[in-house]
Amino acid sequence: MSGRQVIVTGGLGFIGSALCERLLRGGETVTIVDSMVSNVVTPAHFTSRFPQARVHVTTVADFFAKPPALSREDLVFHAASLAGILAYAGTIGADLVQSTSGVVNACVQSGAALVYMSSAEIYGRSGVLDETADARVPARYNARIEYALGKLTCESMIANSRQRGLRATIIRPFNVVGPRQNRAGGFVMPTFVQQALAGEAITVFGSGQQQRAFTDVEDVVTFLCTHAVAALGGAELVFNVGNPHNSISIIDLARRMVRLLNSRSEILFTSGDKVHGPLYFEAESFEKLPDITRALQVGWSPTRFLDDVILDTAKFYRAGGGPGQGTDVRDYAA
Repeated sequence: MSGRQVIVTGGLGFIGSALCERLLRGGETVTIVDSMVSNVVTPAHFTSRFPQARVHVTTVADFFAKPPALSREDLVFHAASLAGILAYAGTIGADLVQSTSGVVNACVQSGAALVYMSSAEIYGRSGVLDETADARVPARYNARIEYALGKLTCESMIANSRQRGLRATIIRPFNVVGPRQNRAGGFVMPTFVQQALAGEAITVFGSGQQQRAFTDVEDVVTFLCTHAVAALGGAELVFNVGNPHNSISIIDLARRMVRLLNSRSEILFTSGDKVHGPLYFEAESFEKLPDITRALQVGWSPTRFLDDVILDTAKFYRAGGGPGQGTDVRDYAA
């Protein structure tokens, strides 16, 4: 990708910051756009180490209202999204659609290519999920469904904009995990790791039989940097990115956590609403497992497995690491 202008929205967030690390270490000039609502690093994390890093602390919608000059050689990774969606219920859908609309229009007008980070949440059902299957809209409206519908609307906008000349790839990641992920968003891996390290009870929701396939963030970044760009010229628009080898039930994840980290923690069965409040709803996908045939066909395959992720995440927190505090862009600017 050398020589092109690269923009990463949400570049201070969990996935976005890992992507920016890879791009900047590869010598790319990267423009990072982040409102610092869901950030896990600060702007100085990049600007103090990489002279070619440029950080704009603003919303995606505001940045793309007057975007920089782009060309057909340039590339936009749209990874910005709210984390901890319960706090944003009623505004999630509008935020996703408004920000993505501005990104899509800028790419259509300039010819720049777009790589969009969607979500496996859009499937709305259980099973081994592939890109050709229908999405399902559950009957009960809640923040999780608003998020999924917002992502699905953005996918539709992108797909239809190919008729306007848009070059794009859509990524549906499955349970991305790794160091710097913020447990404040309700994510299970950093929650379990920190509970295990502290000797606190590991809180398992419901029966714990929910099945998930955890994907190391570095594997996702490899797809984004190497294979998503190659896929832009292909026939397929949407790609699942996940690691079926890391499929595990939540209760077994808790047990593995205790064993690997030599933890004294007990396992406590509870419910999501007791921990997060009455607005919490479990995902409709009791089993959320990826079919990654398309991703394999473009040459990608996951290389990082579950024990590696657990140990890396634990190492991060043992070394005193922790996610940056989300700060509203208006407070930061003031």
